[in-house]
Amino acid sequence: MNSWISNMFLALLGTGFLGLAGDPLIESSPEDVGLPGITKPSLQAVIHPNIAGVVQEILVQEGEFVRADTPLIRMDDRVALANLAAAEVAAAQLGPLDLARAELKAAQQHLQRLESVTDVRAVAGQDFEIAHAAVGKARANLSTAEGTLRLAKERLAIEQEQVSQLTLRAPFDGIVHHIKANIGERLQENQNLLEIVNTTTLKVELYVPSAMLEKLQIGKVYPLQTAFRGLQVVDAKLTAIAPVIDPSTDTIRCVFEIENAGNKLPAGFLVHFRDN
Repeated sequence: MNSWISNMFLALLGTGFLGLAGDPLIESSPEDVGLPGITKPSLQAVIHPNIAGVVQEILVQEGEFVRADTPLIRMDDRVALANLAAAEVAAAQLGPLDLARAELKAAQQHLQRLESVTDVRAVAGQDFEIAHAAVGKARANLSTAEGTLRLAKERLAIEQEQVSQLTLRAPFDGIVHHIKANIGERLQENQNLLEIVNTTTLKVELYVPSAMLEKLQIGKVYPLQTAFRGLQVVDAKLTAIAPVIDPSTDTIRCVFEIENAGNKLPAGFLVHFRDN
């Protein structure tokens, strides 16, 4: 047991000097203040199914750059397409509406002919009642036909949206980071399919001592120290300062952006604020 504890202590001690992929962590210097932060993509999204179903086709590969709205994954859409076809047929059925309009027109013309008779003795009172009732019935039938057609068109719009949701698209320009789904796999709405990131700009949150607040200026570029790839320093623009100080550490959260044209730097490396 003592040997196991000793080995664990040595392992933990060793990792204290190593960062990601075995890179040395940033060594503190007199200029370093606050806590280190990890760079992250400026945009990052986890794609999941809008509707539970089976993965039919994966249209991209990991590491591939895609434009916004590019199809990424297509779920099984056979049933949805069949429902859409039925909805299209129903929405195109104008016959009942045309018939109802014709019946109303005929009923109105018949009533007008009766009302145009000058000698009221030539038309029985019952004929007027029947004619008025026919017009009312025809109007009701027309209203029903119009409502049926509206419902059919609304159902068509719903089915079109259902089919659209079965093709998952990129929410922004970015790189396919991690595909977690397999063709033929049945997934629920909350299951992850893939991740997409945009690293043309990197973001990092740093907790800077509150005593530095007067020296911080939004929009100003500051040097951040890093040991990644021997860069030593990366320039970052301060974009936001939290309005609340963390009383437990007497630090304030600051958000920096690092321009990363060409995606030369991967996200995930450590940086540290420097008081220059």
